[in-house]
Parts: sequence; C-alpha cells; structure tokens
Amino acid sequence: MSDASTPDVEACFSASYSEARAKFLSACEAAGFELEAVQNTSASGRDGEALYADIASKGPKDASSVILVTSGTHGIEGYCGSGCQIALVQEGLFAALPTDTRIVLVHAVNPYGFSHQRRVNESNVDLNRNFVNHTSSYPDSSAYEAIHPIIAPADYGDRPEHWDGEVLQWIGAHGMDAFRQAVSGGQYTRPDGLFFGGTAPSWSNGMVRELMQSLAAKATRIRFIDIHTGLGPFGHGEKLGLGASGDVKRAQSVWGEDVTDLAGGDSVSSVVAGDIGGAFFDAVSPDMDAAGIALEYGTQDPVSVLGALRLDNWLAAHSDPAGNGASAIKQKMRDAFYPDDAGWRTSVVDQARIAVTQAINAI
Repeated sequence: MSDASTPDVEACFSASYSEARAKFLSACEAAGFELEAVQNTSASGRDGEALYADIASKGPKDASSVILVTSGTHGIEGYCGSGCQIALVQEGLFAALPTDTRIVLVHAVNPYGFSHQRRVNESNVDLNRNFVNHTSSYPDSSAYEAIHPIIAPADYGDRPEHWDGEVLQWIGAHGMDAFRQAVSGGQYTRPDGLFFGGTAPSWSNGMVRELMQSLAAKATRIRFIDIHTGLGPFGHGEKLGLGASGDVKRAQSVWGEDVTDLAGGDSVSSVVAGDIGGAFFDAVSPDMDAAGIALEYGTQDPVSVLGALRLDNWLAAHSDPAGNGASAIKQKMRDAFYPDDAGWRTSVVDQARIAVTQAINAI
C-alpha cells in the first residue's frame, strides 16, 4: 500500500492549528486527495483565524468500502491526530488503495479546541459526550453534581492545596473508580463544568453525522478510526472498541483481540455517554459490515492529566484566558495531550500506520 517513502516525522507535527491545517492541506493536495473545507462560522481561532474541519477523500465516490480516519474530536488532541494523518499521507500509505475503496480523512473535528488548546469546543462542550439523543432524557448527572463543587470551584486559584485535599477525601469515602466515573463519564447539568455533554447537538456533531450518513448511504463496508490522546501508558495506543459488544467483536476481527470494550468498562477510559461511536453506528445499517475504534495514546499519569483539565476549565470559566498565568496552564494542557517528545511522536505514527493498514487489509 505504500511507495516506501519516508517522511520526516517531526516535520509532520505542528505548533499551532493554522500550521497543522496548512501542512495537512498541502500533503493531501500533493497526494491527489479531493478537499472540502467545512467552516465553523460561530467561532474563531486563538489568533482570530477562521476555523475549518477539512475533509480529504481519495478513491471512487460510490465505493462500497470506506476507511474513515478522524482527528481533533477533543480539540488539542488534534495535534497528534494531525501529525499521524500527515505522515501517513506523505509516506504514500494511500497511494494504491484496494479496488472499490475510498479513504476519508477528517482533520480537526473540533477546530476551536485545536486552535485554543482546549479539549472542548467554543461552548465548553466535550464532543465525545455530545453524541446523545438530545430529544430525550439525558444520562444521569447526579454523581457529577455531587462532586462539581470540589472538582471545579470558582476560587481554585486561591486554594489548590485545600481543593486537592477535598478531592482526596471524596475518593477516600467513595473510591477511585467512582471518582473517575463521576468526573469523566459525562454530565449534562453544569455548562461551566468538566466533561459537559451539552444541551443540543454541536456544530461538530452535525458535521460528523452528515458525513457519516453520506458515506453509509453508498458503502456496504466501513472502517472507522478516531485518534485521541491523554489516557494510558506513555506512547501506547490502546484500541478502544466502539459500539455494543457485537460491534466490539467485529472490531477485534479487524484490529486484533487486544481491542478493548469502551462501553463494557474494560478499557483505560471510563464508560462514557455520547461518544462519537454513537454517531457512527446511528449512520450505518444494522446489517452493514461496520467496525470502529478510538485509538487512545497515553501521555502522562491520570492525576496530571486531570489536573491540567481542571486548571483549563477554571481558566475558561472563572479567570482570564489571556491573563497572567494563562500560558502556564496552556503548557500543562500541551504536556498532557501533546508531549514534546520525538520518540512519542514516532511511536504514535508507527501505531497509526499499523491500525490503518489493518483497516485496509480487512476491506
């Protein structure tokens, strides 16, 4: 599948959303991809730039087999996904696809978070909690409600030691598993809180669903990979199976028995409501050969990652994102989701190559 060219992996990664977008568009244009830019007109970037989700496609438009690879669902995690997408395009992985096969790359599902170095979008919505049915009752948020005052207080900046003490006290009373699920499982009552799923479909939600439905209308076989960072051992890409147990078994037939069950609770992630896998399986028919994973790359220990998210949430909700101390918090976010480590970057590209190659071979 490759022309055996070797890109400069470091050069495939970027220091800003604008740089990443320019590199992605350049690489895809040179490789013969069709390009479509979908603008988020309700927000602008950190430097006032326009924000786009860029869709690059190659292969027959009516192909029966489709491979979909998305990046930046969680904003700042797009730095990693972008670098992987660019590297795979530049090395020629998609130069010769199987007959009747189309590759679709989505760069920056959440361009706002990518540009502003946040995990959430312009409304503080965690997109991987937003793909719920917004016309019915939301998942229960009572566990998060109980912990919100100590996990996301307005006066965090004045009492970090006391705040951490309260958190440890709560964990001591309820256990670490309960704490992790309460905080990160997804909540729908606190717009200024952590892991907020929103109260309506986001712009990204609509864009993703429209794309997936258009692909599923023509295809009979789809493989889906959504790239993430922030959980697990440093540099290791865990393959989190999306969908119900039967869908996970199909994912294991494509990507191996080490695919874990995101919904079943045996993965590095909490069991979450409203992840992007919901949109994927809403789009495909029950009898379609469809399989999807979230490829989750580890960065730091969970306490450090959550600490960065708490600081970032406090900065956006209760402080000045452009004020003193903001740059230090943004650096913590980058450390938590985009390590400045050449070995890490090489490793994530290598694992992305394997995962995408497995998807191609399973077509």
